[in-house]
Amino acid sequence: MPKINILDDFTVNQIAAGEVIERPSSIVKELVENSIDAGSSAITIEIQDGGVSLIRVTDNGEGMDKTDARLCFQRHATSKIKSNTDLYSINSLGFRGEALASIAAVSRVELFTSPRNAAAGIHIVNHGGKVVSEKEIGCPEGTTIVVRNLFYNAPARLKFLKSARVETANISELVGRLILAHPEISFRYINQGKTVYHSPGNGSLFSAVISVFGKDIRNQVIEINRKRQEGDISLYGYIGRASLSRINRSSESFIVNGRYVKSPLLSKAVEDAYRSYLMVNRFPWVVLHLDLPADQIDVNVHPAKTEIRFKTEQEIYKLIFDWVKECLEKHPHIPVISRESFERSDYNGSQTDDRSGLPDTALDTQRQENRERIDKTVAESQQIDFFDQHSREPRHVYIAKKDSPGDSKLIKNGNNGMEYEVHEHNIDRFRTGTLKVIGRAFSTYIIVEEQDRVFFVDQHAAHERLIYQELNESLNKRTAASQQLLPPVILELTHDESLIVEAAQDILASLGFDIEHFGGNTWTVRGVPYVLKGTNVRELFHYVLDQWGIDSRTPEPSMLIKPEDIMRAACRQAVKARDPLSDREIVYLLERFRNDEIPLTCPHGRPIIVTITKYELEKKFKRIQ
Repeated sequence: MPKINILDDFTVNQIAAGEVIERPSSIVKELVENSIDAGSSAITIEIQDGGVSLIRVTDNGEGMDKTDARLCFQRHATSKIKSNTDLYSINSLGFRGEALASIAAVSRVELFTSPRNAAAGIHIVNHGGKVVSEKEIGCPEGTTIVVRNLFYNAPARLKFLKSARVETANISELVGRLILAHPEISFRYINQGKTVYHSPGNGSLFSAVISVFGKDIRNQVIEINRKRQEGDISLYGYIGRASLSRINRSSESFIVNGRYVKSPLLSKAVEDAYRSYLMVNRFPWVVLHLDLPADQIDVNVHPAKTEIRFKTEQEIYKLIFDWVKECLEKHPHIPVISRESFERSDYNGSQTDDRSGLPDTALDTQRQENRERIDKTVAESQQIDFFDQHSREPRHVYIAKKDSPGDSKLIKNGNNGMEYEVHEHNIDRFRTGTLKVIGRAFSTYIIVEEQDRVFFVDQHAAHERLIYQELNESLNKRTAASQQLLPPVILELTHDESLIVEAAQDILASLGFDIEHFGGNTWTVRGVPYVLKGTNVRELFHYVLDQWGIDSRTPEPSMLIKPEDIMRAACRQAVKARDPLSDREIVYLLERFRNDEIPLTCPHGRPIIVTITKYELEKKFKRIQ
């Protein structure tokens, strides 16, 4: 028997649909592009349940007559091209003639359309690629396509879709890109009966940018408008200042001849131009329109039509690089150094010096509160002064011998992988022996004697480790304290960002965030986790949103509060070198580190305890050979 089979039409259509229709956002893209090609000045997109239950796209374009309406559901039926030669000079967004046929193959579709100045329109119902009904009706000029029950006949495809939130966010991002690509068209985007975007369609790219990103962006962008001397290539749009930079390329929007594209070439040209203006691993915010002759690009690369090839790549790279670089040089941005700048720089893991020398009343207050908390934790005991006030002779405090702790291991810091080698018997001796507190050296190191050896304990590192352990525990148990903000911070987010925050509200609250919806895509942040006190709230949320992304099903708290955040908070709160300590505080620190579960390194990996034996000391004094 022959091994090669001729596939039936249903299977062929299912395969073709799989190439074109990946998810609900693919349908929205194809339908809206058809509306744009039809000369529409107003387009309405409505979805429900992430586009699975309903997608409705309505335009006021030129519409279709009865003949075209019947043909539009056929495969490879298009009005955009007539022969293969047209592929080398495509000016329309669509051209393959596969979109409607692919959509109809995996859903229930209704088409309402009427050409301009027609007495009546036509209504066609198509289920799974088969026409169910067709009739003349009265309807306004333009076209409305309704897609219901996506993948109803392909359950295997349906189960691979992500949550409604994720699919909605993808559609929201797509519509935002379309608004930026076509400011001359008024877009109205409705999700679950609520208007998300409504662009004016006045032809102003700046108005489109405001519609998508909010009013807060208006003072953070620079206009760019350049044209080659020959006049055949032009670049216009907006580039962002350093404050708008992100940790990924999600804020790079490139529109080539009215088509939103993802181009490694354009990204590299822009990023190279920004190289001396942004920190490492930061990416610029840009909305750039590139117009050039249609025969200079190839858009027939991928079914999604978001990938393109340039005929003269090096030339395009140099033009984009030079124009963006020139614009940045003419608009230098000198950042304003604020209190937040010292306490925390861009939220990408970079750190500022917590010991900048600036007065910090809030931190001083917290350190005092922390000291008081330690005193309350320690059992009440008689105050002892290590030095007699008159003779200045040292007085000693003894910490009783502790039961054997069991197996001890070399110290390894789990946060950064650093190791600090301490002999096991030294750990045992410190944790189980009878300790005699001698005093302090350089107002920083607590001196402890144990039989034939002396231990030096770094007071800052020890206290920092204890605070780090407590903060970690509170975050793991979701009982983190909140630091209220005065005044609250108002966040203007995009729709997909707002969806992420809405989905993660419970997680945010359990971690110490006090945030509430203010209407639309606006949120009010009234408090942040105490661990993140002093954080630039706007940068923090943009970082979190970039990390979670629209494809995250369940946001992870670890993406929000990283180990370095906890380390930074612990370092700020801990007593510093040369800070005076009461004897009760010293005893408390030493007693806590008799606990086998507490590592003997600070969170950054530095040792808390070092030791020298009597034998080593006597050798240095040449008492023994």
